[in-house]
This record gives sequence, C-alpha cells and structure tokens, in this order.
Amino acid sequence: MSADNPSLTPEQQHDCERLLAKSQEAFILAIELFNRPTIRYRVEGCAFFLCNAWELMLKAYLIKQDGYESIFYPGKTQRTLSLTDCVKKVMTNDKDPVRLNLESIDELRNTGTHFVVEEYEITYGPIFQANIRNYDDKLRDWHGIEICNRIPDNYLVLSVNRTDLDGETLRAKYTPEVAERLLRMQTSIDQTTEKESNTKYSAYFRTEFVLSKKNDGIAIHVDNNADVNARIIKQVVDPTSRYPYRTKKLIELVNRNLKRRNVSFVYRDDRNAKFNKYHFSLFVGCYDMKQDERYCHDLSLSEEQRKGSHSYIYSEKAVTFIVDEIAKDPQHIIQKLRDKMKRMGK
Repeated sequence: MSADNPSLTPEQQHDCERLLAKSQEAFILAIELFNRPTIRYRVEGCAFFLCNAWELMLKAYLIKQDGYESIFYPGKTQRTLSLTDCVKKVMTNDKDPVRLNLESIDELRNTGTHFVVEEYEITYGPIFQANIRNYDDKLRDWHGIEICNRIPDNYLVLSVNRTDLDGETLRAKYTPEVAERLLRMQTSIDQTTEKESNTKYSAYFRTEFVLSKKNDGIAIHVDNNADVNARIIKQVVDPTSRYPYRTKKLIELVNRNLKRRNVSFVYRDDRNAKFNKYHFSLFVGCYDMKQDERYCHDLSLSEEQRKGSHSYIYSEKAVTFIVDEIAKDPQHIIQKLRDKMKRMGK
C-alpha cells in the first residue's frame, strides 16, 4: 500500500505503511487473545490491542488525507494525537455507531485494572465483535487492505459468552465498588444497544443446530448402545440469523469477495465491472433463488404475500454461490444467464 498524498516524502510514506502494518498486527493479536480460553482476564488485553490497532489505522488515514503534520498536536512535533482525538478528527458525527462502539472500548481500556473482572467478557463480547467487523470495513474502505488476506475470514468471529449478569451474584462475589461499576456499565451498554439497534455498535454471531433432510450439513446417526441419551430440542429460530442480508448488502459482499479472490468480473467490455442489482436479478431468475431455502427467506406475512408484497432476505450460502458461479466464467457469465432467461421465457 502506498500513501495517496503526493506531498508526502518517501520517509513519510514509509511511516504511513509502517503504521498500517503495526495496526494489523495489533488487530490480529486482539482476536487471538480474546479467543484463547486459558486466559481468564483476556478482555483487558483485547481492549488494549483493539484501541492500538484503531489508533494506528486512524493516524495512517489522517496522514493520507491531511498530511504528515496532521497526526501531531499543534506546536508539539514530538507528541502525536491520542486515540480519542483521532476519533473526533476523523469521525466527526458523535452519533455514529462506529464511533460510539470504539469509544466504549476506549472507556474499558481506561478503566482501572482492579475494576476489570471476568464478567466483563459478557458485557463487552458483543461490543468487541462489532468493533472487529468495523475495523475490517474501515481498513478496506480507507486503505484498500483486506485483513482476510492475512487471517481466515472465520477468525473474525469471536467466542462470546452470552450468559446474563446477576446483580445479587456479583455483589456477593465482589466488593460493592466493583459490582456496582460493572452493573452500571452493563446498563449503559444495554441502553445504547437498544437505542442504536445497529450491529455496528453491538453484535454477536449465534451457532445453532437444526435437523434437515438436505445432505449439506453434519451427518448424525442413531446408536442404540450409546451411554448417554440425546434429546431433540425444537424451538423457533430467528430467520435473520440464517438469512442476515438484504439485497444491497448481498451485492456489496459479492463485490468484496470477488475482489478478495482476484476475480475480474466482466460486463459490456468493462473488465473491472461491479456486480449490481440487475446481475443479481439474473441469478435469482435463472436459479429460482427466492424459492430455494438454502439461499432465501420471505419475511412478509401470509396476508402480505397473497397481496404480492414480499420482503426477501438472503443467506451466506447465496453470496458464496453467486461468487463461485461468477469465478467459473467471469467474462461470459452474464450473457449465459441472459440467454438462459430467454430460453426459460422470462
């Protein structure tokens, strides 16, 4: 990555690249630390390295946008901006959920060590998860860097404890100061989460097992001689956990994955074309994706469906399927789909 600001000297460009390299190292350390089960107080370390990663990335962004001097306090060439001041300078909207999320983690980093206990993982796990996705997005948007070129995409999912905090248990376990501080922080985060209702502030990924007749999952079998009996638990599953994407987000992810895989999508002689809504409609029509439960779910009520009103959401499998099909023949895929649609009479 080379800095975009032509006014930078070669040494300053090198500094910018060094900041980004160190930022990515700190980010990867944060993830590895949080997902290491043998470390009981990993929340503190994760917060430290995430804040470090963001501060370095923000400073590289400021250098590219406003020049090398922009990362220093006025008149103090030996003192660079703090994370707090970098955030205020780049994310000028103080209601931005990305900024609110980062400020929450910065607040945790600045919390006295004696106040931080194991239960902070429950409070901050979803905050960390959203922050990791936000970092991935900003590193790509601001610097054109794919963090998944260094670590697998599934590493961006944290192992988050989702049990509830119990006030009486905390007060019995810790001093009043520690217990009340944790409960206040939990209440504050819960209120912000409810107010924002935005996965850029707080998010977590849930893994669920459901029985399926399709041969695309984990195989199970019945063993009458097993020592322990198994029970099947049936419950209502939130469809948005399996189908998290609206059309706009799906298209964005298809383009992102094509770029990650170095696939040059071709449309009308444009060898760097962007996958768009029209292209998506061809896939939907040719493969009947809206009727395939592997790829799509209709959120609309039965009455709305009878009136022709639909609200479709799509799965990760839909993204993967489209990217894989394009990768097979990126130059001719759209024409092939158009020809198929004509043969189908659509």
